[in-house]
Amino acid sequence: MTPGAAAARPMPGARARLAGPRPGGRPRRSTRVLAGLVLAAVLSTRWMRLNVSGSLPYGLYRLAPIPHPLARGTVVLLPVPESVQHVWSQWVPLLKPVAAVAGDTVCSTEGRLCINGEDYGPILRTAHGTHLPHRLQGCFVVQDGEVFLASHVGNSLDSRYFSCVRIGDLTAHAIPIFTWHEAGGIPHGRRAALSHRPGTSGSGTAPR
Repeated sequence: MTPGAAAARPMPGARARLAGPRPGGRPRRSTRVLAGLVLAAVLSTRWMRLNVSGSLPYGLYRLAPIPHPLARGTVVLLPVPESVQHVWSQWVPLLKPVAAVAGDTVCSTEGRLCINGEDYGPILRTAHGTHLPHRLQGCFVVQDGEVFLASHVGNSLDSRYFSCVRIGDLTAHAIPIFTWHEAGGIPHGRRAALSHRPGTSGSGTAPR
């Protein structure tokens, strides 16, 4: 062995570094999603909420008490139901509009959600290979003390997967202060890669 030959041998971990992303490369989708959720958790307080879900305009919302009566179109804050915590982080409450109130008719017809005859888009079957809960069968009428939350954004993670919620479970009325993107933009959430088969969401269209 010649002097200095040992120095020419690759150091442990050198191959892993070479195989990694180049400086200036775009961060992975999962990294961007995690960063968005962390930012929302940090900037959200008892009085304000940063929305990172594409089912509503992104931005800052002021939190106020739940109004009574609760009208359609009111944006509310809801703790993430246990049945969908495998799709969206339980630490980032859902921000969703009220789509149906007591007396309204909600229908699941051929894999699509309809409220009072208005189409609200598909009801997806899977997210990232994981089955989404399906609790809607046929048509039903929303009962007193409950609301049905849904967005016109077709891949919204809302009551189409956990059905009606009790008004008493809602934690706040969310009033937009500053928003910068219309609903239906870049998806956010803990699961974001889905298939393109009918009835499933495609890559970049995860429930949000």
